Amino acid sequence: MNLRSTITGIAASAILLAVLGIARLFTVQADIPDLTVRDVETVVFEPPPPPPPAEETPDTPPPPPALTEVSAIPDPTRIPVPLAEVPMDITAPVEDFFTDPAPAALPAPPKPSPPRQRAVSEQLFRKEENYRKAPPVEKSHYSTGELDGTPRLLRHGSAPFPSDLARKGVSRGTVTFEVELSTSGTVSIRSVVSATHRELVAPARRIASGARFTPPSKDGRPVKAIMRWPIVIEK
Repeated sequence: MNLRSTITGIAASAILLAVLGIARLFTVQADIPDLTVRDVETVVFEPPPPPPPAEETPDTPPPPPALTEVSAIPDPTRIPVPLAEVPMDITAPVEDFFTDPAPAALPAPPKPSPPRQRAVSEQLFRKEENYRKAPPVEKSHYSTGELDGTPRLLRHGSAPFPSDLARKGVSRGTVTFEVELSTSGTVSIRSVVSATHRELVAPARRIASGARFTPPSKDGRPVKAIMRWPIVIEK
């Protein structure tokens, strides 16, 4: 079996070599022409001549055009005036006349006022001066903004904290009064403005009634004043 395979392979190789040899005989070789190299001569051309210089023209303006004929053009807005055929004597006298109106006359000076009217004017002037010099009208009461300074608290009364509020857990409250300060600084309650708790109004009255401030003053003299005073009561 191995011998037969070997013989078959040798025969196939021989056939293949024979086919290649036959194909080599039928191959057509192309004729390649010979390449000839020759020397090339280089020619150098001469440069062209430069252009001729441009002619310089003088900077002189052209002469003005000649006026062959000038004719006057009539003005259409002017009215032609005919010439007088009668000679005029320019030495004849001419009368003077004026068209401007005469100036208006100056106003007459004002007449002096009669003595009675002058006396009334002087009285009115004196009354006005007296009104300006009169002292301002005194008020019965002044606010804290009109005083020379805010009154200062010297002392106040005392009152116990309400037990009903203490049992409710309240330990602080405020009552605001509108009070009147006398010329000596004593306090009188006019009205209750506000209160955080109604039970604090009575104790606050006792505190305000026993209070005293520095005397309020206006322009250095003691006066009565009205102000709002918040009283804080604590347990």
